[in-house]
Amino acid sequence: MISAPDEDRLLLSRCFSGDGEAWEIFVRRFSNLVYQAVRHTLMAKHMPFSRLDVEDLYNTIFLQFFEEGHKKLRQYRGTNGCSLSTWVRVVAVSIVLDHVRKKGVDGLSAQKTRIPFNDVFPLRTHDPDVLENMERAEQERLLRDAIQYLPPRDRLFVKLHFEKEVPVDEVAEAMQLSINNAYTIKHRIIAKIRSYVDSVLKNGAQA
Repeated sequence: MISAPDEDRLLLSRCFSGDGEAWEIFVRRFSNLVYQAVRHTLMAKHMPFSRLDVEDLYNTIFLQFFEEGHKKLRQYRGTNGCSLSTWVRVVAVSIVLDHVRKKGVDGLSAQKTRIPFNDVFPLRTHDPDVLENMERAEQERLLRDAIQYLPPRDRLFVKLHFEKEVPVDEVAEAMQLSINNAYTIKHRIIAKIRSYVDSVLKNGAQA
């Protein structure tokens, strides 16, 4: 029988190897823990916040678990009785506190979070005509730039569905969305990227 710490390390190992199913399990497993950690930390600091603030921070936290080669998750050691759940909560609280220190009270409801996106990858869609006349390197640059301007929830959706290739229905379950809402988000993401690319091409042509 596999012990809980070994099971945690096995899950993380699968995540680090790019296993989309493992990432879905990770997000679903810690979804409520992270959400509550955000709310409780903001309340403990007597910070005014809206549901949108909580959701943005929630998605930001999961994005930071993905980015920089999974740096924050790789720091987990599972020693001294520290479970993966405890580590995830510690990281979540730390990110919220750091956010509060940097943004202050006025930075919550008014801000639009933009998270650095370092991993360049081709967006897999079944609607390639938007980029058909562009070279691959330019495609990747424009996609990276476009994704950088997406809100945290959309960025997390891109990570799970487009990069990790998790099916939409499973992304919906992991992110606690309805199926209809998940498909709506997917189409809006593609539309936003198409709009960004069209704008760049149009401005470039006029230059």
